[in-house]
Amino acid sequence: MVDLVIRGARVLSPANGLDVVTDVSVTGTQIDDVGPFEPGKTAREEIDGRGYLLSPGFIDFHVHGFAYFTDYGTYPDDVGVRSGVTTVVDQGSAGYLTFPAFHEFMVKHSATRVLSYLNIGAVGTIKGSMLPALHGPDTVDVGAVVELIAKYPQIIKGIKTHAEMGGVARWGFRVLQKAKEAAKRAGVPCYVHTGKLIPAEGFQLPDPDTILPQALEYLEPGDILTHCFTGHPGGIVKTTGEVHEAVRHATQNGVYLDVGYGEHFSFDIAQKVLDQGVMPYLVSSDVHALFNRPHSLQATYGLFSALSHLMALGIPLNDLIAMVTDHPAKILGLDQELGRIEPGYQADLTLFRLESGSFTFRDRFGVSVSAQTRLVPELTIRQGVRYPVQVMEESEV
Repeated sequence: MVDLVIRGARVLSPANGLDVVTDVSVTGTQIDDVGPFEPGKTAREEIDGRGYLLSPGFIDFHVHGFAYFTDYGTYPDDVGVRSGVTTVVDQGSAGYLTFPAFHEFMVKHSATRVLSYLNIGAVGTIKGSMLPALHGPDTVDVGAVVELIAKYPQIIKGIKTHAEMGGVARWGFRVLQKAKEAAKRAGVPCYVHTGKLIPAEGFQLPDPDTILPQALEYLEPGDILTHCFTGHPGGIVKTTGEVHEAVRHATQNGVYLDVGYGEHFSFDIAQKVLDQGVMPYLVSSDVHALFNRPHSLQATYGLFSALSHLMALGIPLNDLIAMVTDHPAKILGLDQELGRIEPGYQADLTLFRLESGSFTFRDRFGVSVSAQTRLVPELTIRQGVRYPVQVMEESEV
């Protein structure tokens, strides 16, 4: 007897080439079998997957899941298992001084697998980018960061930092340099924000086209640039509309691009990048609660919003699924247990549907794109346990 069987879903697992209508059975916390559930076998619980798609559990590589500490934070489960996502990576909400609280109150008390890219700043992002002093080099203690990563290697998978116009105007690239020093000593990658973010009143802003080429001089294979479709200046696209040659070179040599959807995503920029043959390696949501309602905990979009927007631009579904399953699992060093539907792998699964209709997707820059399909989560299975989802109705982010 198995604990659970999902019958008749379209099983979509790009990592091992699966795209087939079949059954998947689960015993304990692991996938038991992939294939027709044989007559005579029994299961404690059955799920009718007919008409749905079943994929490896989605991994959202960029969330803000430190509720009540950051004023725009959420609970990991609200943007995790309740949203069709089995693993979330908090990007920089906690620094080395505040990570113990993040670990105690978010990681330990979530059904979702919660990982972290530690903020290079001491306290993280209490108020996003609106307290610039917290993001400067004076708050960085490289030794403390390295020590903490060594203490929590199963949770802290990298370092969050920035390379954007406001920070460069204030401090040059000193923060990025310190982040890379810590990352090298700790043996982890850096996840680098791009696109103007930190306020810089009273400072001379640099030419936006100079930011990425200079920043990439510090990055190495395995590092990640996020917000690759940002509509803010200083991203991977020059003011003339072309993708920086330095970005092309970096991605060909092992630097990854992440969408980092949220309020940075621009349909216009995304189309320009895709038209030039540049494809992201990761899709993440950058989900956070409302900036204008501190501590509301209310998220109005998520990873499924990002995937639907990108599918509307023509990225094939199989490619998108790889960007939220196999690819992030590899970067996290968890691809021997996550990221594919295969016997022996963790029973982390996402059941979803393709909903047909007439949809209009709008980015925060006011550009709209029409679509006939969107992705909608139906059920999350995390280590063999099923969780109902709460479908978000997207509004302004």
